[in-house]
Amino acid sequence: MGKKLNPDATRSDKLLMLYRLLLLNDKKFSTTELTQKLECSKQTIRAIVDTLNSHPEIIISEEYDKKTRGKKYFIEHNKHGMTEPIALDGFRQMELCRDLIGDVLPEEDREKLNLAIYNAANYLPRKERVNFRNLSIASGITKGFIDYTPFTKQLHDLFYCMNNSKCCVLEYQKHIGAEIKDYYLAPMHLLFMHECFYIYGWITDHSDITHRLFDSPARFSVQRIKSVRVIEASSTKDFPAVNASNDYYGFIDDSEVYDVILKFSDPYSITYVADRIWSADQEITFNEDGTMLLKFKSTSYYEVISFINSFGEQVEVISPEILRDDIKGIIKKLMKMYGLEKE
Repeated sequence: MGKKLNPDATRSDKLLMLYRLLLLNDKKFSTTELTQKLECSKQTIRAIVDTLNSHPEIIISEEYDKKTRGKKYFIEHNKHGMTEPIALDGFRQMELCRDLIGDVLPEEDREKLNLAIYNAANYLPRKERVNFRNLSIASGITKGFIDYTPFTKQLHDLFYCMNNSKCCVLEYQKHIGAEIKDYYLAPMHLLFMHECFYIYGWITDHSDITHRLFDSPARFSVQRIKSVRVIEASSTKDFPAVNASNDYYGFIDDSEVYDVILKFSDPYSITYVADRIWSADQEITFNEDGTMLLKFKSTSYYEVISFINSFGEQVEVISPEILRDDIKGIIKKLMKMYGLEKE
């Protein structure tokens, strides 16, 4: 029997000591090592292991060591508390997502994400953990991005509302210089688009928060939210889910569905547009003169105008005619602005 240096240690103390030792150390312990550390006999070690393994969520693994002709005990972290191990390629995909979009998160959340990924490595299969090293093989570069660190509390309060089915009051300023207004909201869905977070939900009646004021959900830019006040005595469980995505171009529903046909002439613009999906039913046609036609559907007139303006003289509106006329109006205003047209 190992020398009992701590006569006051109970069996429960030893059980916790052994479990903690195996859980926090990524190695295999021989019976001799465990008897020395716990100051007990081999029979006691065997009994403690059997007791731990009797718990349905605890698995103490063991193997026979031919060199010492004894047993070694260890915890397979990928099995402890999990029904399936984390595959290394799946883990690398998590790292890739972190590297590509992690910078848009508030600093506090980025730190939590890094810690979660680091801890998840403990649940890789043992053979993968031997040579494991944390990798950063990609990066997302965005110009004109929003630093969401000052809006950490707003995001966390919205997460709380959605996770706990609570309504809230948004203190919201639509644009710089605008009046700050209160909106009673049932937040349902967080959307990230164009490097910007939007919260989607139902605007409710302040006197009856179970009543929706509009048939369509509203969206709010998170960086324009001044504060979020959670209404604990509320529930969003009876509100319908919000579908923030659709098959059409854009996500600001400010018009009926309409068809757009654009003609691109510059090779670089043609390549940029052809490489991407703008709507589910888009049609791309390459013409003999080197131009390209893009046809798609949209419910967002404002976003289509912005999309066309971003290509300048490299795109021509073919239809609808009202959109073509609006672009002509913009061109006239620009000519006047730059002194290319007499007043």
